Formats: sequence, C-alpha cells, structure tokens
Amino acid sequence: MPAAARRTQSQSQSQSQAQSRMQRWFPGTAHPLIVSAPMAFVSNPRLASEVVRADGLGFIQGGRTFKPDSPALPQLEEQLTLAKALLQSQPSSDTGRGLPIGVGFVLFSECAVFFGETTAPILARHRPAAVWLFAPDPDRPDTLRRVIEALRAAAAASSSSASSSSSSSSSAAAGWNPRVVVQVGTVAAARQAAELGADVIVAQGADAGGHQFVKAAGVVSLVPEVRDMVQNEFPDREIAVWAAGGIADGRGVAAALALGAEGAVLGTRYMVAPESDAEDYKREALLSASDGAANTIKSYVHDHVQGNWTWPALYDARALVHQSYHDDVAGMAIQDNEARYKAAKEKGDTSMMVTWSGSSVGLIRSAPPAAEITKTVREEAVEVINGLKASL
Repeated sequence: MPAAARRTQSQSQSQSQAQSRMQRWFPGTAHPLIVSAPMAFVSNPRLASEVVRADGLGFIQGGRTFKPDSPALPQLEEQLTLAKALLQSQPSSDTGRGLPIGVGFVLFSECAVFFGETTAPILARHRPAAVWLFAPDPDRPDTLRRVIEALRAAAAASSSSASSSSSSSSSAAAGWNPRVVVQVGTVAAARQAAELGADVIVAQGADAGGHQFVKAAGVVSLVPEVRDMVQNEFPDREIAVWAAGGIADGRGVAAALALGAEGAVLGTRYMVAPESDAEDYKREALLSASDGAANTIKSYVHDHVQGNWTWPALYDARALVHQSYHDDVAGMAIQDNEARYKAAKEKGDTSMMVTWSGSSVGLIRSAPPAAEITKTVREEAVEVINGLKASL
C-alpha cells in the first residue's frame, strides 16, 4: 500500500476511534464533540444544559477558592442542583447516571489544598461527567497531583457506596467515573498532566480568549505535537486531546480534528449566547469587533488594571484592546491606570472595561441560543469534512 494511502487509512481509523471514545466517555454527545469552556462570570447551568441539549458537553465554572468557609462551595452546590433540575426537564437527558455536564476549577490559590476535603464531596454527590483543572501555581507543583488524587478517591468511594447499596438502580450502581480534564499551553505541561493521570488534555493555543500560558503556540502546532507526545510516550493509556483557542465555527472544528483533536472547545463564541452571564456591553463589544489579530491582545495589564494581581506570572490573558491597554503602552503608571479604570467603572463608562476575547472574534456575527450555536457549529464541521473528502 502506498505511504499516502497508509496515512489516509491511519487518519480515518484515528477519527473513528476518537468518535467512539468521546461518545463512550460522554454518552448522549454527538461527533464531532463540541465543548463549551468553563468561563468565570460567563458559564452557568443554563448555558451548560443548553449545550448538552444540543448533544455537546457544557461546563460550569466551579471557582478557585476551596476553604471550608468559602462562599464558592454553596454556590457550586446550587449550580449543580440547578443543572440537574434543568437537565431533568429535557426528555433525552438521563441524570440517573450522573450529570452530563462538566465543572471547571482554577488551582493557583494556596487553598487548593482543601479541594479533597471541601469540593470533592460536593462533586461526588452530584457526579458531573468531567472535572476541568487549570492553572496550578508553578511554585506548588504538587497541587495538580493532589487534586487529581482527591478526585479519584472521591470517585472510588462514591462507586463503592453505590455498588454496596441494594436499593441502587443499575445506572447508579455503575458509580461515578469523572473524566479529569487538564488545560495546558505547552507540551511539557501536557506531559506532566498525562503523568498525573489526566484523561483529557486541553491544548490551549495562544488565540484563546481569557487566561492562558504566557509562552504559548497556536493550535496548529500545539495540538499535533501534544497528540504525538501522548501517542508515543503513553501508548497504553487512553488520553484524549481537545483543541482550544481561536475556534468559533465549523471550519475551526474541522481543522482541530485534522490536527488530531478529539473535541473542540469554544469560549468566546458562547459568551454572546443569551444564556451566558456576560454583561450586555461585552456581548455588544464582541459582536461589533473584527480582525482579532489587530483588536485583541495578550497582556498582564487586563488583570492588573482591574486590581487583580493574584495570577502567577506563568499566565497572562487575551482580551479586546481597550483604552487602559493603550494607556499602559503609552507609559501610564499602573497605579494611575488602575485608579482611572476604577473611576470609569463607578461611572458606568464601559469603554474602558476589559472584555475577554479570543482572536476569532471577527467570526462571531450573531448571538443565537447556545443550543443553536452547538448544533450549527457541528453541522458546519461535518459539511466541511464531507466537502474535503469529495474534493480528494
């Protein structure tokens, strides 16, 4: 068989395996898998459940504080309870197996050491399909390992309890086996995530909106290199790769699959959905923006001007270019810039506000419901793939 034919056959087999694995891990989802990212102050149970309704995988944001007295804990409980209620109202949803949504957490805080004590039990009660982990502090390298171990222990205890209960239904008795999803921006970080037991590695490219690795590559090079690393160094493990960053339509999803991803993560695209918690001015800014290369920028100043100095230096963020960024480039002292930002916020001057955005913002021209976004993007991807097949 010619080499080109062998490569085509191998790619076809890989895509078939990816399709079956994602649908096996996340029953009720369709191929290609469309994922809504866990975004602070954007994602919520309604948005996630609407993505699920369209056979995608929706995530809510679980927060980044884990102390026993953290208000994030009852909020997480409320979000998961609401998600269950919303999903139970959908005829096709089976919450008896657990919640078909995911929960995301940011881990750089010192209080991440409380995750196993405070947060894992909440997750075990509600049994989400996946738990997304991001941004452990590089000065505390054991954080990610401890959190993953806590999740595995909670899942094992939940499964043991379910199987020993004579009153459990057959679906509940299967226990809880959440997929551990780890977001990374480099191959080295992906390797560490795999070594620590990640089921899914989210290869986040520099085109992504919001927080990300300062040193980053685009998905075109990052995704296939992470995929090759997983296949070559962990051949006996089932580890999936999802692509994130700059994906806003079916063309991006099709490209992600061609690069070796088994799922595509969309963030900015879902910010404009009516179900999101994004403020109206942010939706308007995103819908009116174009040319993401010129009108979005990666910078620390997006956080610092808001008085947020908590993120480790390993991470910066991408947002729409705004006046505070221009002032920073012009040399304004950050203290003065922060004071000016605060005054503008108090007066309701949204022109200086920070709006997280990926570089794909110019592809976002409408704000349909989240379910429609999910369905349309998937159908576009299938159409693109079929068109490419027909042209070969």
